[in-house]
Amino acid sequence: MHPKSFSDLMRLAHGFESAKIFLVANDLGLFRLVGEGSTAGVLAETLQLDERALGILLNALVALGLLEADGQTFKNTHLGRTYLASEDRRESIFKHIHRCWESWNNLADVLCHGQPDEVREEQFLHNTQDWNREFIRGMEDVTRDLAPQVVSKLKLTSPRHLLDLGGGPGVYAKAFLQCYPELEKVTIFDLPMAIDIAKERLDGYQRIGNVRFSEGDFRYDHIGSGYDIIWISQIFHSQDERGCQKLIDKAWNALLPGGTVYIHDFLLDDTKMAPVSAAIFAVHMLVMTERGRTYTGSEIGTWLEERGFIDVFQDVVSEETAIVAAVKPS
Repeated sequence: MHPKSFSDLMRLAHGFESAKIFLVANDLGLFRLVGEGSTAGVLAETLQLDERALGILLNALVALGLLEADGQTFKNTHLGRTYLASEDRRESIFKHIHRCWESWNNLADVLCHGQPDEVREEQFLHNTQDWNREFIRGMEDVTRDLAPQVVSKLKLTSPRHLLDLGGGPGVYAKAFLQCYPELEKVTIFDLPMAIDIAKERLDGYQRIGNVRFSEGDFRYDHIGSGYDIIWISQIFHSQDERGCQKLIDKAWNALLPGGTVYIHDFLLDDTKMAPVSAAIFAVHMLVMTERGRTYTGSEIGTWLEERGFIDVFQDVVSEETAIVAAVKPS
């Protein structure tokens, strides 16, 4: 990741080109349309695109290893078949990333003014239904593999009622119920559109009777009470410091004595310069939100202790994420 030569700097500077090729192809649904084989002519006619231009793009996708070619016929690679063309495809997260492109393009202006000209209160809240649904489904794409991995590392002791705050499409709720058979109830608290998608995604799930759905905005609304576990995943980075502290206050009030809050996010180390993924994501929050950023585990731990929580601890739970957890005294 760290450039060591002029050639490395050139590759870094040109990185947007490969990304744009892939993201435009994904937006077009090209990988689904290619299937097990198609030509530039057929694809251009289907998509009503210029055949010569599309042919150049298809050749570049082959060069990038995202498609294969047999003469004039283009086919998906195993990667494309698995993640971009199958019924289990995860194209939504890439559509969401592409929709953030314009905000990133305005980074220089944000550095002048401190925030985007058109502030998005958080990356989830946008002014179009389509953008929001793509974001929620993108979060499902990301957490489909991550949630079971993270949840299995928590080693919860006899959990009974868990609150999944800002639970989005319900992937973590399902992972908790699968990992902990003794868990009696999971409440997903989120905005109405997210709850609708969670209901859609969990329809038919064998433990759906253990799931409760609660609509609201966690910044302003009451989040309920009587929980012995509160799970707050990938929310702190969209909030400013005071917003994070308010969520800790709400967790304190909602937890039973002896209950535990788990805060899961891209956490920086105490230098705020590593790991790379968390440092870059802080810039993403800079261009996408009013005052969001990534935080250190120490910052979050201090806020928890100031509120009265005890037994604060941190743990790495995936390649890019970690948790800070703490207990409300009995």
